[in-house]
Amino acid sequence: MAKKKDAHHGGAWKVAYADFVTAMMALFIVLWICKEKPKLAALIAASFKDPLQGFRGGSKDEKGTVDPLADVKMEEAEIEKAIEAIAADIQKSIMKDDPDDPSVEIQVTSDGLKMMVFDNPKKPLFEPMTAKLTKWGEFVMESLSWLIEKHKLRVLIDGFVSKSDKPFPNKDYGLWELSIDRSKSCRKALISYACAPKAIFRVTGFGDSRPLPDTEPESEDNDRMVFTLSIKIWN
Repeated sequence: MAKKKDAHHGGAWKVAYADFVTAMMALFIVLWICKEKPKLAALIAASFKDPLQGFRGGSKDEKGTVDPLADVKMEEAEIEKAIEAIAADIQKSIMKDDPDDPSVEIQVTSDGLKMMVFDNPKKPLFEPMTAKLTKWGEFVMESLSWLIEKHKLRVLIDGFVSKSDKPFPNKDYGLWELSIDRSKSCRKALISYACAPKAIFRVTGFGDSRPLPDTEPESEDNDRMVFTLSIKIWN
């Protein structure tokens, strides 16, 4: 009687080996990326500390999308140092000729560093009743653009105007449209220099609806642009 040959075991071991090699390659790639991008490494570490963070919704930006770097926080001392550096750079670049320039005001708030630039008649930011930047306005935008790029800032742009009864040539155009167009004009100027489009997260116009505290709605102090600069990782 002929001896029965052993059954053929197939190539299952090859599949297992291929999975092992793939996993090792994936691990190598992750380790290499983490070495090249320390911020990403911090994010991965944070995900292990709180793996359910994504299911709880995480931190969301203005568009409602989850910010994947929300848990990569800076130490308080680092934030203070960075804010001081930004404020110092504003003083050196935009306010270098006059450190006490009343047309530029810097405030530290919970939202970040706010730079308020007034459309002062003696030093106008825009041409009268238009969204066209003056030479001074262009200089401010150029200097601010380089600061945004240098410090990798997240930017919010808000436009405000004073109450006015002056008629516009176009009856369908008013103070709301003017404030929005001024914000858009600033955004366009920032991007034309060094600012990356993705650094600007909001462009808003409020018309004459939000005068400054203790000022009359008609006060020229209400003609202003506010740039909120926050330390946010966006690259």
